[in-house]
Amino acid sequence: MKAKYRISEEDYVNTMKLFAKLTPRKIFSYSTFVLVLVALAVFGPLVVKAGAIGGLAGGLIVAVFGRYIVAPILARRHYRKYRAIHEEFTVELLQDGVRFISPNADGKLMWNHVLKWRQNDDYILIYPMPRLYHILPKSVVSDGFNVSLLINRLTQHVGNPV
Repeated sequence: MKAKYRISEEDYVNTMKLFAKLTPRKIFSYSTFVLVLVALAVFGPLVVKAGAIGGLAGGLIVAVFGRYIVAPILARRHYRKYRAIHEEFTVELLQDGVRFISPNADGKLMWNHVLKWRQNDDYILIYPMPRLYHILPKSVVSDGFNVSLLINRLTQHVGNPV
């Protein structure tokens, strides 16, 4: 089963948000760091309290500003400069992997070469490397592509989504 699709600028921005989604390990790490700063802000000497409060405020501002303002602007800029992403892609689900075809490339990604995968209601990201992924909009189901079979095979061969 094959399906054709295009990645829009909005798709690209939304998949960057999915890419940046915090994992349980990162949530634990950030939460621990925040708790240490809160403890220092409450129980530390005056100079340490000031530094901890500044660190908390600065971290919050950077996190919110970075995630909701800077990241979408950069994603849109990257999309505009990344000409190959504007072209039509074809995806084909195979028994031993998934095949991605574009005017510039034709590649088969075997299940044992998939590092991890991620999904939300609209997209599936398939990672052959930690920071490199293939984007698959779930809307390809309207072109006859069996998204639930792909999810089942990813779960079976790679594991649960991260």
